[in-house]
Amino acid sequence: MNDAYYTETGERPDLAAIEVNPPEGYIGTKIMPIVPVSEKTGTIYYATVIADAAAETGRAAGAAPSASAISDSNTTFTAAEAVKRGTITPDEAKTMGGIEKADAVGAKWGKRQVMNAIESAIAAVVLGGEVDDAFDSAKLLDDSQTALDAIRLYEGRTALVSSPMVLKRIVRNMLQDVNYGPMFSRLIAGGSPAQAATGMNFKSWMTGLAMFLGVDEILAGDDTIWNAGTNAERFAFCKLDDGADELSHKWKPVLGKTFQFMPDGSNPWVIQAVADRVNVNNLYDAYSWYNVVTLNATAIYLFDGVAA
Repeated sequence: MNDAYYTETGERPDLAAIEVNPPEGYIGTKIMPIVPVSEKTGTIYYATVIADAAAETGRAAGAAPSASAISDSNTTFTAAEAVKRGTITPDEAKTMGGIEKADAVGAKWGKRQVMNAIESAIAAVVLGGEVDDAFDSAKLLDDSQTALDAIRLYEGRTALVSSPMVLKRIVRNMLQDVNYGPMFSRLIAGGSPAQAATGMNFKSWMTGLAMFLGVDEILAGDDTIWNAGTNAERFAFCKLDDGADELSHKWKPVLGKTFQFMPDGSNPWVIQAVADRVNVNNLYDAYSWYNVVTLNATAIYLFDGVAA
């Protein structure tokens, strides 16, 4: 077998640095932004919502105002390993156009599988918790306001999060509703054939639904993850931290963060390639270490029951 079609054995920072263009639907780290950490375990200090209290009136001169203590809470994180191995035979490497191309294919595939694992962990947090209400198209406008009121004291943009499949069912139910159907139809399709033509796509439906329910954004995750198992009939209202400051949780009450271990201080990925001459194969292992940590669980308001 030609040596040119065996990979270079060892840890491969060049492959770890390759950007994986994720398929549409990777929304997890928009909800639980990444916090890079230099240790695999540690303690997190984070802000919680402090209950509102009535302002004091009638304070006597010389007397101190009544005080309410404001302080952070704390928990721990443990960034656990996620790994996936892909294999490409030397014959396949030749077919792909050379070992350089095969290296990129193997590394990207492994990274994508680990990215799927991170996405699944975040989906389990967002859609896998205790249900707050049942979906009813006739009451959705009122119920959405109840949800927004419940999460209003948390920091960030408001979002409705689910899978494309569930969101399409919500739209279909809204269009069939006697009271809301005509209004919602005009919102997404407009009042003329030309406007209607531009409204007959998923993006327009989501824009219309966001306007109708009063949220800043709708996030539609990959159906294979966000519509799997018990997620299949669920959607959630939540607050999104913008992720601009990795330490924002220390002073802002946010939903949570994804703590990701950085082995070399800058890259969360380790890609290891092995030229396996015994089994006549090239091996590609993708490693990442992470922990999705919920800091304020009540920053989510969860609905169930969007049946097919």
